[in-house]
Amino acid sequence: MTKVRLFISHFKKIVLFMAIVTAVIVSMNYLYVDDTDEFARYMLHEFYEEEENIDRLYIGTSHVFCGVNPVLLDEINGDNNFNLATGTQQLIASYYLLREADRIHNLDKVYLELYYDCTVGGKGNVHDPSTFPYSWLVLNQMKPSLNKLTYILDLSEPAYYYMSFLPFMRYKEQLFNKEYVARVFQAKQSEIWKNYEYRHITRVDDREYVMKDGEKGFRICDRTPEQGGFFEQKQEEPLDENPITEESLEYLLKITEYCEEQEIDLVWIGYPLSDYQLVRKGEYDNYIRQVSDLAKQYQVPYYDFNLCKREYLDLSQNSCWSDMGHLNTAGAELFTEFLGNFLLAQEAGDAAYQDCFYNSYEEKIHDSQEKIYGLEIVKSQDYERCMPEISEEERGKYVIYKVHPVTNAGVGDVVIKASVEDEDADSDSHSDKKNAIMETIQDGNDTYVVLTAEQDGSLCVEARLKDAEDVTNWARIEL
Repeated sequence: MTKVRLFISHFKKIVLFMAIVTAVIVSMNYLYVDDTDEFARYMLHEFYEEEENIDRLYIGTSHVFCGVNPVLLDEINGDNNFNLATGTQQLIASYYLLREADRIHNLDKVYLELYYDCTVGGKGNVHDPSTFPYSWLVLNQMKPSLNKLTYILDLSEPAYYYMSFLPFMRYKEQLFNKEYVARVFQAKQSEIWKNYEYRHITRVDDREYVMKDGEKGFRICDRTPEQGGFFEQKQEEPLDENPITEESLEYLLKITEYCEEQEIDLVWIGYPLSDYQLVRKGEYDNYIRQVSDLAKQYQVPYYDFNLCKREYLDLSQNSCWSDMGHLNTAGAELFTEFLGNFLLAQEAGDAAYQDCFYNSYEEKIHDSQEKIYGLEIVKSQDYERCMPEISEEERGKYVIYKVHPVTNAGVGDVVIKASVEDEDADSDSHSDKKNAIMETIQDGNDTYVVLTAEQDGSLCVEARLKDAEDVTNWARIEL
């Protein structure tokens, strides 16, 4: 009898200890883990609350939750559609989210996004510690299960387990930051956070854009690009031949084999990106060729809608985009309607869309009307080209900007004008409040602008096609 009492006493102490530890962990996560602006929190909550069986599942990155409206798809195909997409979703996350969905629902069809940025280079290395945050934002919101435990153990070496099991440990640098803790705590007092709503506000100059959660993992965004069109201040490197990493290939195969074992119809999809992003990236066909070869090897249907002919699907207008990689709500409606009808036609063996794709992205761009898709403005070290007469010691007195028009126009068919605007001029780079027009150095369609290192104000750039009267693209950057 004494042994029984002793066992009960020890058991109570263990239970009490575990309760205290759990309470501390939950409290620390509440205070330090800032998920107040994370769409995955709202989407996964909605997923776990979904009572109707999910028939068609769409997994992938933000291109999915910005570009595919499941409610509209419900009307088209009569099934229950759901977006299980998260920002920068790597294929390891897609794999475990697929298993999570199949654990709860009887899936019929799965549509997997294959996006180059999450399957090549750094982000394609899913076991690299620098990419763990993309998995953590998913793990933070997954309910406890054997699947979640397996995901944590599979993600990293044991040395990193503590950060996956104890999310607040990722914020060690904020441990004594009272302002940070107060900000997170205050944000979690809002009714929006408590009720699992999503509301993200972006302010650009004097305009305010609100992104909010739609239904079934869809995000509503009515933003459109600035009036002068797309432009970036960094240079992209083109895709290599066969660019997908070995680690991404490993999980692509796991997803494919899992769907085959569970008798789930799997489709690989390349979701629309703007021509600005793809032309600027360069060699997108290398990615398409590798995925196409893999699709034939694994006998999986693969459709890349960036190859779609414009008479079938035209997303070429900037009014369809919130930024260079994400459709806005209007663009999503256009794409979703086409996607739903296209997939039904494929399932029925209907030949209505048999001629809707180009053989390559290069062919599509070559067949398109000449256009400046946007601008790329970066600092350059090409002093030999622009200022061959000055010594290396004098180079520090000058700054060179390279203006690269992202275009399908021929060499020499783009005209670029640059000027410097003083700090008191109107913020609209297309206004007349400009200082002297700068002398430029032309190299094909690229233009180099040389400024003194002390130059202040703003560099204003305008671009048009050679035979066009009106400027179509412009940008303004602070010096």
